[in-house]
Amino acid sequence: MIMGKKHPLPLCEVIVKPSGSGLETRLVLLAALLTVIVCGGIIMVRHATATVQEAPSWQMNAFTDLRSEELATFNALYTAAPEIEAFHEDEDGRWPSVTELRAEFVPPFVQDAAWQRNGGLDWARSLISTSDKHIACYLGSPMEQDKSGSFLLIMLHGHVKKEGNAGASSHVPYEIWLHASPVAEFPDLVTDQALINAGWRVVVARKGEDEMRRTKGEGYIQ
Repeated sequence: MIMGKKHPLPLCEVIVKPSGSGLETRLVLLAALLTVIVCGGIIMVRHATATVQEAPSWQMNAFTDLRSEELATFNALYTAAPEIEAFHEDEDGRWPSVTELRAEFVPPFVQDAAWQRNGGLDWARSLISTSDKHIACYLGSPMEQDKSGSFLLIMLHGHVKKEGNAGASSHVPYEIWLHASPVAEFPDLVTDQALINAGWRVVVARKGEDEMRRTKGEGYIQ
């Protein structure tokens, strides 16, 4: 008996569908989408909009708006002001003259190398004394006019602040103002508005927190 050849079985392709029919994938995507929406909503609710607040045009930032020579003079005045205030207290309300400040080697009044390098400011003093205020103004005009504008140091002494302004309790006992002109004169009236109208700008030394409050808003730093 002769055995016949075996014939191969025909190939058969079977497609097995997933039991979930893609349900699991859709559920994962839906959960991810819901997470994004919820997190975004929470962020929007909790986020405080920060409005950039521009400094008033009559203010100058000592660290960004001054030339190097002007910044040196400002720093010297900032240091000299408490000494002038202390002199005023110790001398029964008398303000020191420019000659006395030079004799005591108080920058920027003393005519040393730094004074010359920063424009050689020529200083003069003007006094305002009434029943409710005692103000001394020190005006510095540069001899080298390409290095600095005119400086005005106003000593307020903690009495009522300049006429027409807020009380002294909300202000430091001195202010430093700068005029772009190197030949500015003493103001006729020592009030904020009068100074601003005459072209003076107050110089402020903002700390890091001050600058953050100015740019981000008062509520930014707790």
